[in-house]
Parts: sequence; structure tokens; C-alpha cells
Amino acid sequence: MGKLHELRIRSNSFVANMNVNIALSIESVEKELVQMNKAQMLSSKDAENQPLFHSGTGSELLSPAYAKRTKKRTPNLYLTGDFQKGMFLNVNEGNLNWFIDSEDSKSKHLVNNYRNIFGIYDHQKAKILTGMAFKRRYQRMVL
Repeated sequence: MGKLHELRIRSNSFVANMNVNIALSIESVEKELVQMNKAQMLSSKDAENQPLFHSGTGSELLSPAYAKRTKKRTPNLYLTGDFQKGMFLNVNEGNLNWFIDSEDSKSKHLVNNYRNIFGIYDHQKAKILTGMAFKRRYQRMVL
């Protein structure tokens, strides 16, 4: 009877702190979620699985001069790597929204020039990843 009582106490505590537990679960897979976003960018895709295009030119292709310099035809938001190295995930514990951004100084400029660069278009994969993290947290904290 004592073990069942202890299990109930731990479970009630977990549930009482649900937002914190969800937020910490999401944060525990930050590296994987950010990596998914980086992979999209390197594939020249945005958060809606659409081709990256420059809002100023409306083109999915790089300018001929820039393409020649970078040896790329389409944007992937990778030149020196600083922008992608600076990417991070932030979770709002209050409403459990999470977002990805970059600490790099070019972040604001890139957001202004390319639509929806932050986020993961494979919602199902992100849900599975965060769901598994939540399950691991529950098992560790309660069971």
C-alpha cells in the first residue's frame, strides 16, 4: 500500500506541474528540433515546406553573381555557419508555445528577407519527438 500511495503522490505532483513538465520535455529535445529546422534550411525549404525565396526579389534562385560566389543556385541560409550555429529553441511555459530563433546578428535581416524560416514543417515528427521526451520525463519523475 505504501508504494501505491507514493506513486499517487508523485503522479499528482507531476500533473500539478504539467506546464513545467511539458516545457522541460520540449527543452530536452532542443538539439533535435533545431537540427530538424537546420536540415530544412539546408534543403532550401521553409517552415511550411515551401522553397525559400527572397521577399525582395520574389525569386527562389540566388542572383547569378551570388550563386557563382557561393556555388549554390538556391538559398539555404548557410554561408559561414554562424547563423545556424546560433540557433536555439525557446519554450513559453505559460502557453506552451515554442519557437526557434538565432542569436546571430543576421537573424533579423534573414527573417525580413525570407518568409517562415523558423519552425518545423514535419509536425508529426516533432510531435512524436516531444511526446517521447514527455513519456521519458513521466517515467523518470513518477514511476
